[in-house]
Amino acid sequence: MPRFACLFEAAADTLNAYYQAVADHSIDSVMSLWIDEEFATCICADGTHLHGLESIRAGLAKQFEAQAVSIEPLDIRVYDSLGTVVYAIAEAHQPANPADAPRMIFTTYVMVHERGEWHIAHIHASAMPLETARQFAAKLHYGQGPLH
Repeated sequence: MPRFACLFEAAADTLNAYYQAVADHSIDSVMSLWIDEEFATCICADGTHLHGLESIRAGLAKQFEAQAVSIEPLDIRVYDSLGTVVYAIAEAHQPANPADAPRMIFTTYVMVHERGEWHIAHIHASAMPLETARQFAAKLHYGQGPLH
């Protein structure tokens, strides 16, 4: 029996492509995932607000230069409707230098379906308070994470 692709699986593919592009430090690949509209916005974990594609490109390129990082999603919540998917994710941002501790970040991604493809329209990242990060790590450590 044929398997029919779920419309929202492609949104997850876009999110995974974003994580890979960040790990590869490829600003062109990251920017290819954004919606082609000037209303695109990104609020970075350090509080920086980036509005419009040029601002987002410049801000993310600056972050890539400052420190290489890979993103590991730890807890994913998905809210979907026709044409829009919102991901609320607790992430560990792993620095390239193993001696540096990972940062725990809450990130919300808003994806929109446009011309047959899913694109990022908004990202909002916030640093997780230290005590919350400790509680979250303990919960995952004891097997009480999102998969249990």
